[in-house]
Amino acid sequence: QLQALVGHVANFSNFTYDNSRLVPYIVQFDQDLGTPVADASLSFDSGHPQVTPAQSGTRLDLGELTLLVADRLSQTSNDTIPAPVYQLAPTLDTASLTAVIDQLGGYVAGPITLSYSGTETTVIDQKTIISWIQVGSRVPKSFVVTHDLSDLYTPPSSASVTLNKSIIQQYVSELASNIDQTAQNAGLAMQNGNLTVVQASRTGVKLDQTGTVDAIIASLGKASSDREITLKLNTTQADVNENNLDSLGIKEQLSEGETYFPGSPSARLTNVQAGANKFNGVLLKPGETFSFGKLLGDVGPETGYVPELVILGDHEEMQYGGGLCQVSSTAFRAALAAGLPITERVNHAFAISYYTWPYNVPGLDATIYYPQVDFKFVNDTGHYILMQTIMSGYDLKFDFFGTKTKSGVIRGPEFVTGSNNATQASHTVFYRDVLDLAGNVIKTDKFDTYYKPSTDFPVTKQFN
Repeated sequence: QLQALVGHVANFSNFTYDNSRLVPYIVQFDQDLGTPVADASLSFDSGHPQVTPAQSGTRLDLGELTLLVADRLSQTSNDTIPAPVYQLAPTLDTASLTAVIDQLGGYVAGPITLSYSGTETTVIDQKTIISWIQVGSRVPKSFVVTHDLSDLYTPPSSASVTLNKSIIQQYVSELASNIDQTAQNAGLAMQNGNLTVVQASRTGVKLDQTGTVDAIIASLGKASSDREITLKLNTTQADVNENNLDSLGIKEQLSEGETYFPGSPSARLTNVQAGANKFNGVLLKPGETFSFGKLLGDVGPETGYVPELVILGDHEEMQYGGGLCQVSSTAFRAALAAGLPITERVNHAFAISYYTWPYNVPGLDATIYYPQVDFKFVNDTGHYILMQTIMSGYDLKFDFFGTKTKSGVIRGPEFVTGSNNATQASHTVFYRDVLDLAGNVIKTDKFDTYYKPSTDFPVTKQFN
């Protein structure tokens, strides 16, 4: 500055440092210098709790070190900088965890035995119990938050031992999946005019999961010799069982439906037999809507079906279960003869000879392609209905048993237009008179059936 006053030129030097490059260096230094902190932890040796000691950690004070480096640079000094390090205390120290070791030992003092159904038992071993225990740190309350004078001088942190209730609930849920069972009706058959049990009913069982969780938690506070729990099981009697057969109202034959289908190939007969078996012994509750497709279930090789022709859209193709419409058509005829309300019925796209017997006129058929196409009727008799099926060669019968309150009589079918030439379109009609027990007509239903020419449905796809 003096030189500048007398006109001499003065040269000045300055320097800076790149803080953005300094910070990553210091961060890496922290990773090299710092040591991790570790809480005291719990382990078990042969069911006995063991404490792994806590470990203090160290951490580099990044902000302080940054200031110290900047100070050294400003002084152009190369003196050694003592690294500013501070200690990290564990959240859960060894002494705190050791203080609750007796409580932990109490939880795993012995296994828990669960008994149910008189003879069945399940043992919850100590390893499973150990997985339910949670050990953490109980943080003291702060006077700033609670404004409670007792919290003004807070005690040191201590260990907390809790049971993870959600894990216990999960265990009980899995236990229930092995115990619970739905009620199952007795299997019935009408033999020589008598209703007979051919398969015993099964009582429904459901574990009281809430009560079981509470009982398990309570048992963990007891001595090892007092850890036996009898599980509470809620039972549900089957709707149809050996003790209530007389109340079902299954005492006489309501109707019989029959179809005759000579010339059917062997694959078609296989499918008809497999389908008929599904409906042998079916029970319908009073007021229940019968759904052929829903009761039929899966149609594939695993359920005994083989590929055969079906009408699909505008063509015929090979699919598993071809020919099942013979079964639905036979059930349709039995429902008609019983006077039951038909709520869903679709005829085939074109007339097929298998469904013309004994009328020599098509029209009493009901196709099925579930869930798009179904056959349904309602059990409005006020009593149970038992179905039985009998297949002999090319003949299939559906017998309905229950309490007879009415009957159905078929008039027709007859052609309105067309003829038995299936290559031409046709329209047939039949009537079903519903009669009361005195033989009086109480209702008449009309069924119109429209068929397209069979030539409109070529076989376009073979089975792969």
